[in-house]
Amino acid sequence: MQMDRIPTGCRALDTLTDGGLPTGTITQIFGEKALGKSILSLQAGFATVAAGNSAIILDTEQSYLSYLVPYRKAGLEKRYGAGTEVKELKLERVPRRQDKRSKQPITRSELVTSLSGTLTKLGIAYTDNHLSAIANILSPEFHVELDGKDPSVMLLQMPDIIEMLALHGSETEKTVSEGGRVELRLKSTPVYQSALHQIIEQTHAKLLIYDSLSAPFKSTFPNTQDLPARSAGLAMLLSHAQRLCVEFGIAVVVTSHASIDPIKAWDRRPYGGVTLGHEAKFSFELTKSGAKRASKENPATAINPEDEREDGRAIWVQRHPAMADYSMFGFANIDQEGFH
Repeated sequence: MQMDRIPTGCRALDTLTDGGLPTGTITQIFGEKALGKSILSLQAGFATVAAGNSAIILDTEQSYLSYLVPYRKAGLEKRYGAGTEVKELKLERVPRRQDKRSKQPITRSELVTSLSGTLTKLGIAYTDNHLSAIANILSPEFHVELDGKDPSVMLLQMPDIIEMLALHGSETEKTVSEGGRVELRLKSTPVYQSALHQIIEQTHAKLLIYDSLSAPFKSTFPNTQDLPARSAGLAMLLSHAQRLCVEFGIAVVVTSHASIDPIKAWDRRPYGGVTLGHEAKFSFELTKSGAKRASKENPATAINPEDEREDGRAIWVQRHPAMADYSMFGFANIDQEGFH
C-alpha cells in the first residue's frame, strides 16, 4: 500500500514527515501542557477537510466544544476556507437485536423507558442506578446517526476508557481488587466491525485523531500497580487503530502527555511506554522554542532556523524510520490561524 501524506500546514511537521501526516500508520505527537497539541490537531482536521476529506477527533479531555472550537474556528476558516463544518457525533448504546435484519435499532433511552414502565406495572421498587446497570448489560453495542456526506470535522467526546474501548469493539469492565489494583476484564471477544469502523467506512474519513490518549488512561489507572491493565487497554485500542489504518488507508494521530523523570528533568518521554512506542512509527516531541534537546554528544540540525522565535515552538524527531532520535527538529509558530 502506498503511503500518502496529509499536509497539516505546519511547515516543520510537514517537512519532517516528507509532506504531511503519513497514512496507513500511527503518528504520535507528545509534549508538556499548554504547548498547542490540540490546536495542531484541530488544524490538521481543518486541513483534511480543505483537501476534500473528513476528519474524526476523539476528544478525551472534552475541551474542543467548550473553548477550542469557539476560539479557533474563525482563524482556521480564514486560512482553510469559510464554512468548514465542525459537528459533534452522538453515540448511543443500543441493545443487541434477536433479528439481525432489523434496520431500526432500539435506543438505550427507549429501553430504559420500557424497563421503567414494566417494573412500575409489576410494583417492583427500583432506582435510576438499577435501570442504568440493566440497560448497560442489555445495550453492549454502539450506534451513531451520521447525517450528510460532506467533508467535516467530526468530534466524539470520549472521556471514559470503558466507552472508548467499546467504541473500538472491545467490551470490557473495570474491577478493583482488595488491594486497590485496577484491572480490566474482557466481557466478550473483541470485534473488528466496531462503531468506529462503521463511522470511518460511512464517512470516508482520512484522518483519525486521539487527543489525548493519555487522559482516560491516567484517570483510570493512576498507580504503578495498575500498569498491566493500562498496557492491556492500550494494546487493544492501538491494535484496532492499526487495522483501521491499513484497511482504510487513513492517518492516525495520537497526542499524549510527556512523562518527566523528577531526577533527570531533561529526560522527557511520551506517555504510553513501550506499547505505544511500538505502534507509533513516527513520533515527535513538541517543546518551547528555547527548550534544548540536543547536546555536544547528541547534536541536532534545525531544518528551518530562519523561523525561530522566542515565543515559538520546536518539533523534534523522537522516532522516524529514516532519522536518528532527536537528530532533526524544526521551528513552528502559532497565531490566530494556527501553526505555521
